[in-house]
Amino acid sequence: MKRLYNHTIIWIFLLLPTWLFAQGFAPVGSAVAQFLEIGVGARPAGMGAAYTTLSKDAEAVFWNPAGLVEIKDRNFFTSYNRWPAEISFVGAAVAMNIDRIGTVALSVKQLMTDDMEITTIDQPNGTGTMFNISNYVVGLSYARYLTDRFSVGVTGKVVHEKYWEHGYTTWAFDLGTVYRTDFHGLRLGMSILHFGPEITFSGNYIDYSDSRSVDVGKTKSFESYSMPINFRFGVSFDLINSAQNQLVAAMDMIHPNNNIEQYNVGMEYGFTDTFFLRGGYQFESDQGGVCFGTGIKIPVMNENALVLDYAYSDMGVLEQIHRLSFAVSF
Repeated sequence: MKRLYNHTIIWIFLLLPTWLFAQGFAPVGSAVAQFLEIGVGARPAGMGAAYTTLSKDAEAVFWNPAGLVEIKDRNFFTSYNRWPAEISFVGAAVAMNIDRIGTVALSVKQLMTDDMEITTIDQPNGTGTMFNISNYVVGLSYARYLTDRFSVGVTGKVVHEKYWEHGYTTWAFDLGTVYRTDFHGLRLGMSILHFGPEITFSGNYIDYSDSRSVDVGKTKSFESYSMPINFRFGVSFDLINSAQNQLVAAMDMIHPNNNIEQYNVGMEYGFTDTFFLRGGYQFESDQGGVCFGTGIKIPVMNENALVLDYAYSDMGVLEQIHRLSFAVSF
C-alpha cells in the first residue's frame, strides 16, 4: 500500500507540468508587485534559480516553504544585493523546528531606492521635491512532513507597494510540496507563489494620453491588476554523492501569469560538504542567462554551521548583479 501511495505521488508530480504549462499566452505588464519575483539568496542565484526542490534552510520561504521541514533546530538567513538604478534589495528569515508540530518561519523582503527628484510636464528638470520607494512583504510560514518522504508548506504574507502618493496593501500566500525518493536523491517539487486578489492603486491620476483628461483636469481611477503569480515545478538529483565529493543537478519550469514560460537549470559541486561551486542558466528570461557562484560552510558548536554564499548573474543590457547571503543554524 505504501509503495502504491509513493508511486501515485510521483505520477502526480510528473503530470503537473502538462497541466500548469499548457497555456500559450501570458500578458506582459499585467501584474503589480514585480519586486516579489526577484530571487532571494546567493545559492539559488548561482544555480540559475533552479531551486524549487533544493531549498532547505530558512531561505526556503522565498522559493518553496515545504523545504523548511529539513531544518533541525533553528536557522537564520539574510541576503543583500544592489540592482540597477541604485536599487537595494534585502531579504531575511528565521525558522524554528518544533517537535511533532512542524516548522514555523517569519520572513521579510524589501526593495528600496535612494531619494529621487520629482519631475513634471512643466518642470522636467525637477521640482526640488524628493521621494523614495520602499516596497516590502512580511510572511509567516508553516511546514511539516505528511509522510517520511512528502512535505508541504504554506506562507501567508502582507504585501505593501507605494510610489509617491499611490499605493496599496494586500495579502497573498505561497503553497509548496516536495517529494523525496531513494533513487539517486531524486526530488520532485512544486510551488505556487504570490497567489492573491487583484489590487487597485489608491488615488487618481491625469491621463496625459487623453486630451479631455488634460484640458479639463479630469482625473481617472487606476485599473485593477493581478499579483505576479508563479507556478513552479522542479526536479533535482545527485550525480555524485560521496564523503569527499557531491554533485547535484536541478531543473525548474516556471509559468508566470505575466510572461512566457521560463526554464532554469543549475548544478552544484561540493567538496566534503564544505566548499561549493555553482553554475546555471536561465532560458527565456527577459534579461538574464549565465549565473555562477561559490560558497563555504563553516562548522560551529555541535552540529550547527555558518554558511556564506556569493553569486554573479549576467543581466544582459543591464548591469551584472552580485549577491551575498549569510545563514547560520543554532
